[in-house]
Amino acid sequence: MARTLLFSLASFSVASLLLYFLGIASFVTLAIALLLIEIAGIAYLSATNAQMKSLIIPGIWAGLIATFAYDLVRVPIVQSGVPVFKAISYFGTTLLGVDRPTAASEFAGWAYHLSNGVSFALMYVALVPKPGLITAVLWGLLLEGIMLLTPYAEVFGYQRDARFLSITIGSHAVFGLVLWLGLKYWPAVPKYAFAAAALGVPAALAGMSWDFSSRYAQKIPPSPPPYVGAGLYTTWSVPEPDRILALWVTQKFVEPTARFHFIEPFEKLRFGKPFDVPEAEVRRHGLKSATQYVLETRKLNKDDRLAKLERLARMTNFTEVSPWMLASDPEAGRLAETVRNLAANHCGKSLSARCLPQLTAAIDKWYDGGLE
Repeated sequence: MARTLLFSLASFSVASLLLYFLGIASFVTLAIALLLIEIAGIAYLSATNAQMKSLIIPGIWAGLIATFAYDLVRVPIVQSGVPVFKAISYFGTTLLGVDRPTAASEFAGWAYHLSNGVSFALMYVALVPKPGLITAVLWGLLLEGIMLLTPYAEVFGYQRDARFLSITIGSHAVFGLVLWLGLKYWPAVPKYAFAAAALGVPAALAGMSWDFSSRYAQKIPPSPPPYVGAGLYTTWSVPEPDRILALWVTQKFVEPTARFHFIEPFEKLRFGKPFDVPEAEVRRHGLKSATQYVLETRKLNKDDRLAKLERLARMTNFTEVSPWMLASDPEAGRLAETVRNLAANHCGKSLSARCLPQLTAAIDKWYDGGLE
């Protein structure tokens, strides 16, 4: 019973990632909640059950050095030009909701990565009464096999090719091998070695993080969104008036819980429903702008707001469908310029999830003020 409880608690770390893939909640909500439960539960088990403590302490030790070895063997690959650590950077950017890696997001990402490594080791010691070389290596490979069944590669932008598989299979085999060695020689480990690993492994991973970030932080694609469940839409980051107003109308009048993720034009859509891109339902249709399409198909209430919305829709038709006609309608020209200025003031040259709340709030204020 106690082993089952330890295994279950140790699985909470990676469970936050799997539940994020399923769209249950945002990654940061899941990670914080489940990691706190895991840490508290394992600490309680260790303090109240001597048998469990005899598994937990060596499990943490072996998990630390196995995670270090798992990453160490990939360092030469990073230095050869392959950004194999980008998933760890994405852990951090997704947790903190930033587009590009920062010092804070790198710390968060590598800390979460280390928590997974230690948790996998604890799951192994809880599952296998007598650790062995074969079972430990198979455990490492099983972890990767399960991850390959999830959208892990797609969400974090890996290509499932021979190179990817050889790197990930090899490094997980090393994780299992060092996990077994750590557990086998634990009785002979000096007392100070546990503290040394608890301090040294995070420091070594911090060095790997710094090296990777200095090489690739500005080269890897923008971060996945913090949430990938229902109600997420993906669109291009170009701040065109029609796109801005189509998503604003959708969020304000049609689907208030809608979230938007932005990518570069023609970048592959890996998550969310397409929005105002060639394959989307909501987009320009013939002589109708995307904003006009939303207004006509979503059946908004015909009250005093509709007249204002129709003025905006007319403007988006001019800017998106027949820009040569914009000069013939001074009001449409002023409206388009206002939308562009609001976008430039709050988002700069590219739309992003980070600036969107400020932009939509500014449009709300402008709209409620009469579009003046």
